[in-house]
Amino acid sequence: MPSSKLSDLQRVGEFGLISRFKSLLKYRSPHTVLGLGDDCAVYKTSPGYREVASTDALVEGVHFDLKTHPPEILGHKALAVNVSDIAAMGARPKIALVSLAIPDHISVKFLDRFYRGLDRASPKYEVELVGGDTVSSPKHFFINISIIGEARENRIFTRKGARVGDKIYVTGNMGDSSLGLKILSARKKWRGPAAWQKILIKRHLSPEPRLAVAKALAKSKLSITSMIDISDGLVQDLAHICRDSGVGANILETNVPRSRALAKFCDINNLDANKLILSGGEDYELLFTLSAENDKKLKSFITTDVPVTFIGEVTDVPGKIFLVGDNGKRKVLQKLEGYNHFK
Repeated sequence: MPSSKLSDLQRVGEFGLISRFKSLLKYRSPHTVLGLGDDCAVYKTSPGYREVASTDALVEGVHFDLKTHPPEILGHKALAVNVSDIAAMGARPKIALVSLAIPDHISVKFLDRFYRGLDRASPKYEVELVGGDTVSSPKHFFINISIIGEARENRIFTRKGARVGDKIYVTGNMGDSSLGLKILSARKKWRGPAAWQKILIKRHLSPEPRLAVAKALAKSKLSITSMIDISDGLVQDLAHICRDSGVGANILETNVPRSRALAKFCDINNLDANKLILSGGEDYELLFTLSAENDKKLKSFITTDVPVTFIGEVTDVPGKIFLVGDNGKRKVLQKLEGYNHFK
């Protein structure tokens, strides 16, 4: 016999849900010609630009736990992590399509709240949700967002292009999100002020894609040779750049930025801060390489409140990433990995 929640979904039906979602999504982009409701969305492109597209899936039990992710926050996060991919290309997002696989434990009320979270994020990132799909799922809630944006045709940043001698930079702090997840997941009482835990948990639940920094870099004339967003961990994502560019890297241990909350929390609770900082995922900060001759010009182009920190240099040892300590000693980081779905 169907549960009351399944009956709720049955009562509304697929097309009723689509109408309901359409009424909840208020943001309208000036670039959209035809939005939600037809077989395809239609939008205007700009001369001198190229389209960029990405897609990202979030699966209950893998990427989020419904016990710790309120639906509004989950809606915001689902869009934010896709926007981060667009930012990593030096692009700006335009439209997105949302597909959901819905199990019987998800209610219409939950979906209303989830779409309110999406709608709150839409004007913030100037992304209109213009379509998607809804299907049933036998067990887990599944979210897939496909996003389309545009970048200046001569200012598209990729993972391939880093050169020996380039400087390596990151935005924000490393490891906060991974520690926030650890706090949420562990069944224990942590030591330290609740305010620290709140900061770290928020970094996990509500990531902020670095669109403003990406926009500033794209508008500048700086020689940005490669860029990626940090979703799987600093070392693993830097390894993507090194592999695609045929280079290696040195990371200066004391330069890697960490928040005061992370440093203090790890110290009090005897946690390995370096492991979180180097291999923790879901920071959604930008990692980029910059030609050495442009190094001193960078600060004049970055006017946002988000810190941008020099953390190392590209080397001529392909595929090898070393952590360099205060004493100059190097430790290879090839065995330190970020998140891997299939390991």
